[in-house]
Amino acid sequence: MRIEIQGLHKSYQNGDQITEVLHNVNLRVGDGEFVAIIGPSGSGKSTLMNIIGCLDRPTRGVYYLEGQDTGKLGDRRLASIRNRHIGFVFQSFNLLPQYTALENVELAGLYGNESPKRVREVAKKALISLGLEDRMKYRPNQLSGGQKQRVAIARAIVNSPSIILADEPTGSLDSRTGRKVLDIFKKLNKEGRIVIVVTHDPGIAREASRIVDIKDGIVREVPNEVS
Repeated sequence: MRIEIQGLHKSYQNGDQITEVLHNVNLRVGDGEFVAIIGPSGSGKSTLMNIIGCLDRPTRGVYYLEGQDTGKLGDRRLASIRNRHIGFVFQSFNLLPQYTALENVELAGLYGNESPKRVREVAKKALISLGLEDRMKYRPNQLSGGQKQRVAIARAIVNSPSIILADEPTGSLDSRTGRKVLDIFKKLNKEGRIVIVVTHDPGIAREASRIVDIKDGIVREVPNEVS
């Protein structure tokens, strides 16, 4: 699943005022890459992540996903791409409090065409793979921060996506728990998935195979001495 962005601009209009968030972004990400996106708050990191995840559209420029121009796709087709090919992980976990860990993961799987029985089997496997076999019936308020994030990761991978997008996934966690979460992302990447992480943490960024820095909406590659 290849990502290619050419001459991308993103701006927002509020009355007569136009704010340009991203300026002439050019970016390619190939199969099996682990990319960290860094930059100060308000630099456009999350906006770029949302466009890559087909949650938003560029104002100008082209975003190709596996050679397909996403700008020519309708909302229903983009929703299908998100469900089948992209897994999202957020800093705030975004778990539904009324549902158990298993039910939260199942919900993501039910958007596909699989039977509920099959979805439950896959959801259980995802939670077990992340060491949560004894927390399946727990609700979010009964889980630690690290456990919530692992449930969120299980939800992101339940449909076997080719791309994992994570927006500050360790921002709410202590350093030890954050390290465990990062190790999960590295494992998913070694399995062949593209992993793109937005982070303020230089330690996490150094673990990636590539670092992309955004400042004032302008993207540049940063040499990664560790990789």
